Amino acid sequence: MSLATAAQATGRNAATKGRDTQVQGKRVEGVDFWRGAALAVILVNHIPGNVLGAITPRNFGFSDAAEGFVFLSGVSIALAYGDKFRRSVVDATAALGRRALRLYGVHLALTAAALTLYGLATRVTHWDFLGAESSRAAPFADPAKGVVAILALSHQVAYFNILPLYIVLIALAPALLACALRGGLLMLAASASLYAGARLLGFNVPTWPAPGYWYFNPFAWQFMFALGIYCGGAIKTRGVPFHAVAYRLALAFTLVSALIVSNVFGLAPGLVDEAGRYLDWDKTDLGVVRIIDFVALAYALHFSKVTAYLTPTRLFPFFTQLGRNGLSTYAGVSLLSAVGQILQEASLASPALDVAFVAACLGLLHRIARAVEQFSLVPAAAVAE
Repeated sequence: MSLATAAQATGRNAATKGRDTQVQGKRVEGVDFWRGAALAVILVNHIPGNVLGAITPRNFGFSDAAEGFVFLSGVSIALAYGDKFRRSVVDATAALGRRALRLYGVHLALTAAALTLYGLATRVTHWDFLGAESSRAAPFADPAKGVVAILALSHQVAYFNILPLYIVLIALAPALLACALRGGLLMLAASASLYAGARLLGFNVPTWPAPGYWYFNPFAWQFMFALGIYCGGAIKTRGVPFHAVAYRLALAFTLVSALIVSNVFGLAPGLVDEAGRYLDWDKTDLGVVRIIDFVALAYALHFSKVTAYLTPTRLFPFFTQLGRNGLSTYAGVSLLSAVGQILQEASLASPALDVAFVAACLGLLHRIARAVEQFSLVPAAAVAE
């Protein structure tokens, strides 16, 4: 049976058996698996120079793991809080508020820990790990302003700027869920309008004391989060609809983007640079091409049954556990990637060490996730990390 035929059959099954799948929880496990995989990719990508970075998705498409992380966070919010919001808007909003505060606390702790790591590495070696990245040095140049700026989220250390975006998205979630109660397409339209307005008018959150703007523009990235909420609602009810033409177009776009971004796998040097002159591909403002690329990739993966093929393998429970404990995994990824950056900047890394370091980090993250569940710090059944 061809891939397209298999995908079409999958689409029909999703339409007729969506509720059974929801009860069995298979879709939630799939969400956790892909979120765990996205966090593993973020670990590698947050260590510039790591040899494994050459095979991460950002080298074969216009989008990368950041889109996956934000989208799946929206899916998880819909799964975890959608029904709660229908029952009680006040209780669900309060729960989301508590979650945002928890994320804020984790972000502050991670930032402090990262600056401590960079500072200690600078002190005990002859390498300047603070000067290597300006966002690391700024809090030390003027500690008073630095502390206030970090508390206000107006100064963010490089590679530690996803959680501030997520905090804003969680704060925005009640408004998106309220719109979704009136209709998923209405919610998407409102989100798309905010996205378009921010892009056309150049809205972003300014940084201070260093002039600039947030690396992840929350006015733009909320649209990816809203797409996740919309798909999360679809998963719980009717399932994601399958259309053969859309599936073929998604496959074609994914293939073309892989060829362009990889410079036809190295055979056409400079192709991606030339394409970048004409495509809206900016990461900070979530370029339109990035959105299309991610949606096409997600649609193609979903109806190509990739998750089902991976389910019997050892990779599936491994990454599912990482994704199920997303917050603790993200915290570990952030700090371990900082250690990896220190090794790279100190020229202590090598291709073999790069691979060994990432493998050791993933093993440690898995142990941490298992310990978190074992000691019930986070319920194993939670889907909204």
